[in-house]
Amino acid sequence: MAITPVTAVILAAGRSTRMEQFKPLLPIGKKPVIERCLSMFKNAGIRDMRVVIGHLKDQMEPVLKKAGAGIIVNRNDSPEMFSSVCAALKDLEAEVQSIALLPGDVPLVRPWTVYYLLKKHAENPQHILVPGFQGKRGHPVIIPEAFFGLIRSWDGHDGLRGVFKSLSDHIMDIPVGDANIRFDMDSPEDYEEAKERWLKFSVPGKDECLSILRDVFNVDETIISHCGLVADMAGKICDALVQNGCRMDGNIITAAGFLHDMAKGSKDHEKKAADLLREMGFPGVASIVADHTDLDCSDRSPINPSEVLYLADKLVDGTRRVTVDERFQGAMDKFGHDPEVRKKIERRMNHARIIMKKVRHSIGETAAQHLFSF
Repeated sequence: MAITPVTAVILAAGRSTRMEQFKPLLPIGKKPVIERCLSMFKNAGIRDMRVVIGHLKDQMEPVLKKAGAGIIVNRNDSPEMFSSVCAALKDLEAEVQSIALLPGDVPLVRPWTVYYLLKKHAENPQHILVPGFQGKRGHPVIIPEAFFGLIRSWDGHDGLRGVFKSLSDHIMDIPVGDANIRFDMDSPEDYEEAKERWLKFSVPGKDECLSILRDVFNVDETIISHCGLVADMAGKICDALVQNGCRMDGNIITAAGFLHDMAKGSKDHEKKAADLLREMGFPGVASIVADHTDLDCSDRSPINPSEVLYLADKLVDGTRRVTVDERFQGAMDKFGHDPEVRKKIERRMNHARIIMKKVRHSIGETAAQHLFSF
């Protein structure tokens, strides 16, 4: 990800009264919340990062200095978020062209989401950019320097939301495939959820997958329908295997099912999709997607997630459930006149049959008959 001229501004001056603990220093994984926010911006390519602090500033300063972040102190005794915004804009140097503004209690936005916003900002430098998920706005927002003066002079009514209402013609909504843009930590219950979300950070959920397909990459609805059927089939195969003692993560396999054809139509679409998914921060999903058109398999090795997706994909032809033989007979009829192509088709069909045999052996014939009855 490229370094950009945008300055990140994180608002962390509040007292965290509803949380009952100081939010910026609560740990998520091995890092405190404020470091999660800073890492997100850094991994998206932003190097100029400033944090607005106030409450417990003596505890915050050493953490921020160690992380290489600039410090802005909001000296308001009871700082509201908008006063922190104004404090930041007052402190910024003249050469700052745009800011990416993030409340400090929104710690799990994915770096690629910010990178995507920065890319859109480069294409639309005169607009305020606001990310959205499923039609609802979230964070961070990107604000060009042209609007700094208006924000600083705002009377404070309804805070930044009020400013944005007055600037509606200058705001561009950017759909993203990241539910975490709308997740903030206000309560102890939210904090517990944040820790759970962190454990699944590298695997997109179903709604995120669909948003990635529709809103980010504009994938054709017919392909999305196919992906949904493959994801459903892969999930069912995985569930049956897990119930019979196999150790697999159904979430990652289902996500791979939804996203396996996100680059359909491109040359080597499985490789392009895998590259995109790695860039987006989903390496485990990427490795499964990379194998969905062809792979090496053996009847002597335990079944693995790539094989589950491979088989599921071969059991869906377009938007129709089929058997392995039906799927490959169609390919033979269409392309089998070419000896080299026919050899590849036969190889892939043989692999699908090997995997099917391994699944049947693992889950038992009765369960297999129910699972594969079309």
